[in-house]
Amino acid sequence: MILRKIRSDHEASLNEDSIEAAHCYIFQMKLILSSLLLIGICLPALAGKEGVAEDFGLLDHTGQFHQLSYYHKDPQTKGVVIFTHGIGCPLVRKRYEDLNRLNKEYASKGIRFWMLNASDQDERSDLKEEALEYKVSLPILDDTTQEVARSLDIDRTGEALLIDTSSWKILFRGAIDDRLTYEKEKPKASETPLKNAIEDFLANRSIEVSHTEAPGCLIHYPTWKEHQGKEISYSQQIAPIIQEKCADCHLKGGIGPFAFSSYRKVRGWSDMMREVLMTRRMPPWQADPHHGTFSQDLSLTPEEKQMLLHWIEQGTPRGEGEDPLAINERELKPWPLGKPDHIIDLPAQKVPANGIVDYRYTFVSSPFEQDTWITGADIHPGDRQALHHVIIYIVPEDGKRRRSRRWLTGYAPGVKGSLFPDSTGVLLKKEERLLFELHYTAYGKEVLDETQLGLYLSDESTKHSFRTGLFYDDSIQIPPHDRSFEWNQTREIREDIILYSMNPHMHFRGKSMAFELETPQGTRETLVSVPQYDFNWQHTYVLQKPRRIAKGSKLTLHAVWDNSDRNQANPDPSRRVPWGQQSFDEMFFGTYQYVRDRGQALPEELLSSVK
Repeated sequence: MILRKIRSDHEASLNEDSIEAAHCYIFQMKLILSSLLLIGICLPALAGKEGVAEDFGLLDHTGQFHQLSYYHKDPQTKGVVIFTHGIGCPLVRKRYEDLNRLNKEYASKGIRFWMLNASDQDERSDLKEEALEYKVSLPILDDTTQEVARSLDIDRTGEALLIDTSSWKILFRGAIDDRLTYEKEKPKASETPLKNAIEDFLANRSIEVSHTEAPGCLIHYPTWKEHQGKEISYSQQIAPIIQEKCADCHLKGGIGPFAFSSYRKVRGWSDMMREVLMTRRMPPWQADPHHGTFSQDLSLTPEEKQMLLHWIEQGTPRGEGEDPLAINERELKPWPLGKPDHIIDLPAQKVPANGIVDYRYTFVSSPFEQDTWITGADIHPGDRQALHHVIIYIVPEDGKRRRSRRWLTGYAPGVKGSLFPDSTGVLLKKEERLLFELHYTAYGKEVLDETQLGLYLSDESTKHSFRTGLFYDDSIQIPPHDRSFEWNQTREIREDIILYSMNPHMHFRGKSMAFELETPQGTRETLVSVPQYDFNWQHTYVLQKPRRIAKGSKLTLHAVWDNSDRNQANPDPSRRVPWGQQSFDEMFFGTYQYVRDRGQALPEELLSSVK
């Protein structure tokens, strides 16, 4: 009702050309409200309801992201069939042809087919090889924690579940047909319970047979069995995970909407924690763990995620010992990297309470009387809710062309300041200026933003200039209602370089982005893949170890957008979306940081930073 009132008040006072901007404002308000509650795409609390599937998000064997709630009340997807998978199980391999045939018959009628692998012994590389060898065309979802399978009460492979996407009820559970059983096989099935259930469902009839036995291989749940009957320690096992992976954001005054400052706080948010863990919304680290190793990685290991989920399932026991979160409560540091050598105060910016705020551009002359090497930069936001992002360029005194700009640093939610690699820096000449590109989001009250830039300097000339390469294409046109619009751009590397980090950037419709390397010998490798792109968390992915890239190699940036109504952040699915600065338009933009390779030794760590 509140959002309807906002929409009505704004549209009453806007002309026709401004309605689109008002609609975007409504969506931004929705995103702000939902992010404050950590809700995102949210269903009712389904966990624990018998016969109802809990929402989840998983990567498949190719690295694509799938979330059950994406298809909630989707007119194109009436139901989802999940078939439990396991490599080496004959009762699974003999079903590939059956599943492909069923998919071919029912995909156009609104039934989507997935396989779910929760076998402890299977790796994602195994799934990929299996799919290639047996020509599996369906996605095999990789349940690395086994928690999705447990939430669905799965104990064997070879079982099929039919889920109604309008209610999440599990309508059928059992065998595809009666052709296969243990060590026996009939030439032809005489009963087809899954097919019958699908036909009944599509015809709006009561499902005659909703459950059958399904022969398959037992699934071993080692971690769950280890935790059964053994209370997980909050002080020794849970609090350390929260401190390491959550407390940097969830502290008083931090970017998180609440602070994990005690056991009571964690217990109070535990049900919400389960939801965001099961759907991969938290921690906010979207990189596929199978491509690249990065510093400042916020993701949880499968073991850490299992520990948290099992503790919540145990009822969040307090146990013995002191509360590490209470006795070591963190404070928000204005400069996490340490006090800067020089601080630049940006001119104060008044941000209105409502409406769309145009991009703002502010020039600041170099504060130094001589050419100066910058060895690190950090941005201290004045108002974290209003300031969406800042990009800082170095430009010549009279430089107005975009090509004359040199990237210095940037800030967006989730992006941390950093010190540049040892023996590298960015040269700021005394006659040059800093260009600040500022993007604000109104959030209900008028505020004054007083953001600061902290610079870390070198007393002597650095050996290597830290450079930034750009991917940029303003010709994109994303068709209306397109769920998966793809675009890519390739750049040839014209000299030997040492690659340090990569940053993908899109807007509300961004779905996935990946950097791919092709060597002069033709070998291809994904350097970083972000299959679950989130506009609210725009990370720079810093390689744990810098990478030498030979002259003649090619870097390609792959992007996919979702301009459909399935994308809950989409301001207007009916619009053909061009390139644009505002968030209701789109961008194909990516950066990569490097130095020229002159044979120098590579540092053990890429970028230095202080947590």
